[in-house]
Amino acid sequence: MKNRLVPIIIVLFLTQYTFAQSNNHFDRFSDRLFYGGSIGIAIGSRITQVDILPQAGIWIFPQWSLGLGGRYTYRKERFSLLEGNTRLDPIKTTIWGYSAFTDILPIPDFNEAFGVDLHGGIFLHAELENLYLDRKLFDSTSDEGMGWINMYMVGFGWRQRLGRKAAANFMVLWDLTDNRYSPYTSNPILRFSLTL
Repeated sequence: MKNRLVPIIIVLFLTQYTFAQSNNHFDRFSDRLFYGGSIGIAIGSRITQVDILPQAGIWIFPQWSLGLGGRYTYRKERFSLLEGNTRLDPIKTTIWGYSAFTDILPIPDFNEAFGVDLHGGIFLHAELENLYLDRKLFDSTSDEGMGWINMYMVGFGWRQRLGRKAAANFMVLWDLTDNRYSPYTSNPILRFSLTL
């Protein structure tokens, strides 16, 4: 238990230190709001996938935000196996979903906190994602069809400021649930998004 408290104390100390150093403030309510997301395209010899992930949220404090996201994925898998004299048809599917997330920025700007010439900082991320998909496509042993699955993801990232509100976010996330129907092919999951 004592070993687990040390990282928590360090994060709280850094958060308080950078709160005192940061000159971030909100002049208007609209300054607290952000929106953005990411678009992903993967085209390969076997799998083609297009992801659209919009998101919107609010900064509760200059270093803590809450948000909601959506997801639409089109996925097509091609097969090179032959059954008799006919080639198997490609499998096409769509995935719909939504997520709720929170970000904490213990060090939002290295330049403001430490005088280092980096106008970005680290953040911690936690997310609940619910997806509606065809479960038998992601686990061939399943006899279940379309349905909801949920996943809990945590991770960290780098938030690079691009302007007063705009930022590029690079994240490394781990799926804690290890759901057998997960559409993610690896753990950890790499994600990139833009917010305004």
